[in-house]
Amino acid sequence: MFVTILIGDDRRELLNLNCKLVNFIQHLKEKCGLGFEDCVDLMDSSGRVMNLEAKQHSRDLASSVLTERRFYVPLQVLRDDSSGSQEYVSLLNNYSSGQPELAELLRKLSHPNKETDRKSKRRWTQKNKDITANKNS
Repeated sequence: MFVTILIGDDRRELLNLNCKLVNFIQHLKEKCGLGFEDCVDLMDSSGRVMNLEAKQHSRDLASSVLTERRFYVPLQVLRDDSSGSQEYVSLLNNYSSGQPELAELLRKLSHPNKETDRKSKRRWTQKNKDITANKNS
């Protein structure tokens, strides 16, 4: 039971899922060159983040969270304590030129409200135009 982790310059690492999640995450951090205090997560090919941070002390098997024989991209999670926001940074180099869909997924993950805010602003602006047009009639 293994998964493939894409790291660095398109390097592939096979990691065993038959171990405790706490050990799997620590080994993943080491493979990615992250420190103990850094936060790491994984994203599958559909763009779903596995939320490993919430399970980083779990004694459950890694296979309870991850699916064998799948490819995952490691992400470093950067938190802004003052605003409560978080940003995902891919630990796969040069992904934006070779995999633009990954770049778009990361943008959406790091700024989930940006698209919603833009749509809401458009609706609000149109609504105000309609109200103003009705008042002038």
